[in-house]
Amino acid sequence: MRSVMNGKAKILVVDDEHSVRWAFEKALQKAGYEVMLAENGVKGLKLYESFKPDITFVDIRMPEMDGLQVLKKIRDHDPEAQVIVMTAYTDMETTVTAMKLGAYDFLSKPFNIDECLLLISRGLNTRNTGKEAEVAVQAPKSSGLKGNSTAMQDVYKLIGKVSGEDVTVLVTGESGSGKELVAQAIHYNSRRSAKPFWAINCTAINESLMESELFGYEKGAFTGAAAARPGMFELAQGGTIFLDEIGDMNLEMQAKLLRVLEEREIVRVGGNRRIDVDVRIIAATNKDLRRQIAEGRFREDLFHRIKVIEIKLPSLRERPEDIPLLARYFCSILAAQRRGVPKMLSDESLNVLAAYSWPGNVRELRNAVEQSYTLSRDQVILPEHLPTEVRLGENAKIDKVDRADRLEKADKPDKAEKIDKIEKSEREDQGRAGENTHHLEISGAHEPLNQTVESSTLNTTEGSIGMIVRDLLKSSPDGDAYAWVLEKFEKELLKQSLELHKYNQVQSAAHLGITRNTLRAKIEKYGL
Repeated sequence: MRSVMNGKAKILVVDDEHSVRWAFEKALQKAGYEVMLAENGVKGLKLYESFKPDITFVDIRMPEMDGLQVLKKIRDHDPEAQVIVMTAYTDMETTVTAMKLGAYDFLSKPFNIDECLLLISRGLNTRNTGKEAEVAVQAPKSSGLKGNSTAMQDVYKLIGKVSGEDVTVLVTGESGSGKELVAQAIHYNSRRSAKPFWAINCTAINESLMESELFGYEKGAFTGAAAARPGMFELAQGGTIFLDEIGDMNLEMQAKLLRVLEEREIVRVGGNRRIDVDVRIIAATNKDLRRQIAEGRFREDLFHRIKVIEIKLPSLRERPEDIPLLARYFCSILAAQRRGVPKMLSDESLNVLAAYSWPGNVRELRNAVEQSYTLSRDQVILPEHLPTEVRLGENAKIDKVDRADRLEKADKPDKAEKIDKIEKSEREDQGRAGENTHHLEISGAHEPLNQTVESSTLNTTEGSIGMIVRDLLKSSPDGDAYAWVLEKFEKELLKQSLELHKYNQVQSAAHLGITRNTLRAKIEKYGL
């Protein structure tokens, strides 16, 4: 049970910033708590022994002794201690390490005091009901997971908590979001880290071969089985097996996997000897397994067996603040791998990357950075070096899908040539139609369009859309006309939308049907 003095819970704050300590003292005293403050880890540990706080807040980066060292010493002294670590540097490794060392929670700076009070209340309730779970102490291992967003912090916390527990984990998320990296982080921070980590993609393996891949086979089990071969469960003995895209596994194989999970033994294909196996299963899928259960395509009993703990990995769209960090990280990897002067992304390029929706998630972002790094001849990667679909967003994706659909419908051998002729004919038809189209009226309250679009001799009060496009095409650069023309229209569209909503970005973004981050990136791009 927690200690009480005059009915007040005790809170210790260890932080080298005077302003943070001052803010905590005022807010927590006002909330009715007894508060003690320490400006470094050494003093914090001394105060902990004498003050015996119910909850301790510890900053990670401090002189003399960092917060993780303080956390470890406190937990070594008192395994039931509730310590909340604080930092402005929220990388994956720090968060996972803190959670594995037994931190009650992780607080990212800047934070509001209401968040702190909520954590204190929850911590005190947990302490009183005796539900605090201990986490095994172990050195952290590196991972390719990157991101400082709140969404990723939640993932890191779960990784830290489940790494020390030998439970089956289901990782869910879109394709390319980094599910295998989560599995690796769990494995390399677990007691099984010195043993093998084996990954298998359930989509990539032929159904007839899946059983022999997982369980192995005996000599003569089938044509070509000239010698016995152990399967993945034997090769990963003592370690971890990662079953990627488990939602694509057929029902027969699901039944066999369920039996292995329940009995912890396998039988090789063509054999009759039972072999004990000690492996941890981490599964992943981008499918809705609950829907597949309802449709009879996934076993409900297997679902509950693999989903002891579920980690939902956010898509890149849900954490746009991580995009610049990831892009720079991929750039640094390429710089280390390749010869020549290292390249870097310009601020404009980072803004463009942040504005894109990334349907392929982190994998697509990495490919885009690698392509841009390769194509750029300069030390700085500019927006024009980025892939077309990234620079133009949804328009390019629609255009690409439309062209692919046309190619799919073409029935002659030289499909590309046929489609080019069709598109050329359509452009000619659009040009003729443009000559007879209605005039495009532009309010005189705005600047004339010819002040926004270079080389245009158009009188905006009398011109038509067809004439605008024709004039723009004449002055557009060869090989980049599509992007150049769209940018001119986009800049004027954004400018007028902002003026219409008196530069209220939230209202303007809602009206345009784009996110505020996208609008903000485009405002910076065009200098609006």
